Amino acid sequence: MTLSLPRSRSPEPVPAEFSVPLPEGTAEPDTAVLAAAIALVLDRYGVSWPVLGPDGAARRADLSGTLADLTSSPEPLAHNDLAVAVLDADATESSAVWSLGVHRGALRGRYDRSTMDEFTAVRMAEHVAAVLTAPGDTPVASFDLLLAGERANLRSWNPAAPVTYPATTLHRLFREQAARTPERPALRLAGRELTYGELDAASDRLARRLQPFVEAAGDPVVLSGDRSLELFTAILAIFKAGGCFVHLDPSLPQRRAEAILRQTSAVAVLRTASAHPATDLPGALAVERLLDESADGLVPDIAHDESTAYLFFTSGSTGEPKGVLRPHRMHTARIFLEQGMYSLGPDDRVLLKSAISFRESWWPLSTGATAVVAEPGRDRDDRYLAELIDTEGVTTVSFVPSMLRLLLRQKAFREASALRHVFVGGEALQADLEAELRACGFEVHNTYTLTEADYVCHRQGPATSATEAGTNVGRALDMHVYLADGAGRLVPPGAVGEIHTGGPGLSDGYLGRPDLTAERFAANTFDPAGPSRLFRTGDLARHRADGTLEYLGRGDAQVKVRGQRVEPTEVELVLREHPAVASAAVVGIADPDQGAVLAAYVVAEGAEPPVRELREFVGERLPDFMVPSYFALVPALPLLDSGKVDRKQLEVRPRTQPDGSGTAPENEDQERVARVVARVLGLDSVGVDDHFFALGGDSLRLMLLRGALEALGGQEIDLAAVLEAGTVRGLTGLLAGDRRSDRPAPRDGSRAGLRRTVLRSRRQPSKEAR
Repeated sequence: MTLSLPRSRSPEPVPAEFSVPLPEGTAEPDTAVLAAAIALVLDRYGVSWPVLGPDGAARRADLSGTLADLTSSPEPLAHNDLAVAVLDADATESSAVWSLGVHRGALRGRYDRSTMDEFTAVRMAEHVAAVLTAPGDTPVASFDLLLAGERANLRSWNPAAPVTYPATTLHRLFREQAARTPERPALRLAGRELTYGELDAASDRLARRLQPFVEAAGDPVVLSGDRSLELFTAILAIFKAGGCFVHLDPSLPQRRAEAILRQTSAVAVLRTASAHPATDLPGALAVERLLDESADGLVPDIAHDESTAYLFFTSGSTGEPKGVLRPHRMHTARIFLEQGMYSLGPDDRVLLKSAISFRESWWPLSTGATAVVAEPGRDRDDRYLAELIDTEGVTTVSFVPSMLRLLLRQKAFREASALRHVFVGGEALQADLEAELRACGFEVHNTYTLTEADYVCHRQGPATSATEAGTNVGRALDMHVYLADGAGRLVPPGAVGEIHTGGPGLSDGYLGRPDLTAERFAANTFDPAGPSRLFRTGDLARHRADGTLEYLGRGDAQVKVRGQRVEPTEVELVLREHPAVASAAVVGIADPDQGAVLAAYVVAEGAEPPVRELREFVGERLPDFMVPSYFALVPALPLLDSGKVDRKQLEVRPRTQPDGSGTAPENEDQERVARVVARVLGLDSVGVDDHFFALGGDSLRLMLLRGALEALGGQEIDLAAVLEAGTVRGLTGLLAGDRRSDRPAPRDGSRAGLRRTVLRSRRQPSKEAR
C-alpha cells in the first residue's frame, strides 16, 4: 500500500485510533519537538497542512540545522480543515484530521477515517518515528525519510537492471525488413503505393546524391514538405546517408522557420513540392527531381546506434525553439520494446499522420506492416480520418485524447472492424473516454512519453482502480522512474514528486545548449544500479499501491496544447515585441475538449490594441497551437510578494467579449447558430459578423463546430465549407443551403494552405460584413 493524502475534509468525521511503538530507550519528545517532527514529515510529503499544539494554537517549525535542533513555536493560523495536531498524553479527543501524541513508549494517534485511510494514518506516524529515532547529528536537509519497505517497493517498480537492446539503426531495421518482404506494400497515400522494395531502391538513389554533403554521422539535414511518399522516401534517404533528419513544417510562420534553419546549420536542405518558402535557398535540393535521376554506387553506412537520427524542435522559454537530439538508439529501442509487446506484421496497417512520429512510421516499416498516410491538410478532419481508418483497414492508431473524443462521434471510427490498437498520449486520458474506447472493442494503451524521454511509462489494460486527481499512465517497462522533491530527495510512495527518468529511451540533450542540457540531464544520485543519467521532466506524479504511476500535471508553467508542448514564456516574449504591449502573461487553462488552451493577459502601452491585431501578430511568428485562444486586456498583472506574476490568479478563463463586431443576431436562425458558436468557443455571446478564428477558434474547435451545426441542421457539412463561412451570418446561410456540403474543397488542401486561409480569415471580415 501507499500513502493516500486527502485534499479535503469529509463533512461527517468518523474518529478512529492507532498506535505505533517507539524503539525501547527512545526519549519522549516534548510538544515543540514532536510538532517539528510532524512538520518535517509533512514538508517531505509536499503538503502545507498546519500543525496545532495541544492548546489548538498553530506551531511553526524550524527545519534548519540538524535533527537534534528540531523545535517549533506558536504562530498565527489561517483556517484550514486539514490541520493535524499534537495531543496531550491524557487527551480524549481531537478535531484535527490526524493527531499524534506520546504515551507509554508509543506514538498514539487519532484520525478521521472518513477522510484518511488507516494505512496512511499509521504510515505518517511511522515516518514521525523515523525522525525521532534518527541520529541527532543528521542534517535535516539530507535526512532520508524512506522506510526500508518503501525503498524496496521503489526498487521493485523499476527494472532490476538497465535494459539493453541490439545496437542498430532505423534504416538498417528497414533494410532487413525490405529484404524479407520486398513485394509487400510499405506506404499508401490516396491510392498511391510503394512496396518495401521500391521504397528501399528509391531511398538508396536519393541517399547517393545526398551522401557527399554528410561528412560525419548525425550531420543535420533539413527536409521540408507536407506528408507525401516522396517525403518519407527522403527521410529514409537521410538516415542511409548518415544524416540527422530535421523536419521543417511548411505551415510554420516565416520567423519560426528561419530560427530553426539558423540553429540547425544544416549540411543540406531538401525540399518537396510543398516545402516551406524559407527553404527556397541557393543549393537546396528538390526531392522529386533527385528521385527521377539515376545514381550509381554504394553509400557508406556511417550512422551508428548513438548517432543522431532526429533533431526535433519544441517550444523554448528563451523565445527561441529548442532542438532535442534523438539518437537512433532511442528509436530502435522503442521499436524492439513495442514489437515485443504487440507483434506488428504484414497484416497490420498503421495510420501515419505525422512526419516526425517514429511509432507511426518506423515501427511498421521495421516489421513488415503498411503505413497508411493521411492526406496533407486532413490530419485534423475527424470524419476523413474515421473513414480512412475504416476503409483502409487500419489496425493501429495513435491520438491525443482530445482528438479521440471527436473521432468517437464518427460511426465509421466506432465501427472500424480492423482497428485493434489505440495508443493514447500527449494529454491526460480521462476515465470516461477510455471506457468509451474499450466499449468499442479497442485495446487502449496509455503511454507517458516526452520529446526528451520516450516511452517512460505504459499501461496496456484498464486501470486497476480509479484515480482521484490524475491519469494512471502505467509503469516503467525498460526505463527507470524516480519521484523526487524539489531538493532532489526521493519521496515516499504515494507522495507527489517530480518525475526523473533514464534508460534506453533517453535523448542526448539539447542542440547548442550545454547549460540547459546539464540542468535537465543529470547524474543518477538515487540508484547506483540504475541508468547513469536521468532527465528531470518537470512533470508531477505519485506512485500507486500497485506500482503504477498517477500523472498529476506540471510542476512549472509549461502547458500542453493538443499534445504539443508550449512554454508560455516564449509566447509572452513575442507579445512584448508588439509596440502597444507593455507587459503580458500567458497561462494554460483547463479545456474539456483539448486538455488545455492558452490565455493571454495583456497590459497595454498607451491605447489598447485590438485583440484581432494581437492574435494576428502572434500567429505570424509562432505555430498555430501557440496562439492563445483567449486574450484579455487588463490594467495590471497580479504580482506575488517576490515581484513575480501570480499565475494562479490568472488560471481562469477570461469571459470577456473578444474584439469583433458585436452585432446582435437579426433573426431566430442566426440566434440559434450564435448560441452554438458561443458554446463551442466557451463565450457568453458572439456577434453575427465576428469570424470564428478571430474569436479564438482553432482546428479542433472547428470540427466541434461542424458537429454541432450538423446536429442543428440535420445534414452533413464539409469542413472546408464551415471554414469559408466563418461567421454566424455565413454559417446561418450555409445551413439554409447557400453553400452545399458537397462543394469542392479548396485546391490547396495542405496544412500550409489551411493556415493561409485561416490567417486571411482573421485579417478580413466576411463578405456579408463588407
